[in-house]
Amino acid sequence: MFESERFFREAWPAISQAVETSEDASGEVRWILSVAGLAAGARVLDAPCGFGRHSIELARRGFHVTGVDFNETEVGRARAAATAAGVALDLVCADIRDMEFQSAFDLAVNLFSSIGYFSDDEDRLLLDRFWRALVPGGMFVLDTRNRDQVVRSLPAEERRHADDWTLRIENAFDVRTSRWTARWHRLPSGTSGGAARLIGESEIRLYSAHELFAMLRPERWARVDLYGGLDGTPFSLDSPRLVLVARK
Repeated sequence: MFESERFFREAWPAISQAVETSEDASGEVRWILSVAGLAAGARVLDAPCGFGRHSIELARRGFHVTGVDFNETEVGRARAAATAAGVALDLVCADIRDMEFQSAFDLAVNLFSSIGYFSDDEDRLLLDRFWRALVPGGMFVLDTRNRDQVVRSLPAEERRHADDWTLRIENAFDVRTSRWTARWHRLPSGTSGGAARLIGESEIRLYSAHELFAMLRPERWARVDLYGGLDGTPFSLDSPRLVLVARK
């Protein structure tokens, strides 16, 4: 178990497709591949894969993709979406902390703020699992929120609009622990304040660039580069995203 497990099992499937888009995934995959320089038919690990938006984009380009996620609902959606897209995915329903791949992939990705839900020690061990999963020369891409930007710019409330409803997110950040807590509410379309249904609460440990560099253990990688987004944007303290690209 981890702090936000109930949220991701019960609440996240109801809102994930409203906050994660396939259009974004397509552009992100294009940039990742421009940096990775993979050979045709290369093997790719997407963990966690969620409902498969990045996995499917990678498979469309001819790569052999393995997606890992602990959420049965999201894995089921990924399987259905892959079938609809006419691509093959190797999908594994498992906790990413339990991955035991050894020199199996040319590229591994951990995207959309998918680190920080465990303890610091578990996150460090998770990064080790990605390193072990790669062949020599393989590349790892880690994408998460930039703690230093969040400290200064996290709004008390955010809203995202879906087709017939609105997602309201109440935010809080504890500077003592670097943990961001969010309360997720669903509002019917046209509602302004007042009536709202609480969907769930999540908590994530956000990292600054120097912390993630240290946890990644850069001495074991041939090269580690830092970006401010999955489009090659240069990193700054004001970058909303923090992207590490490490070559084994």
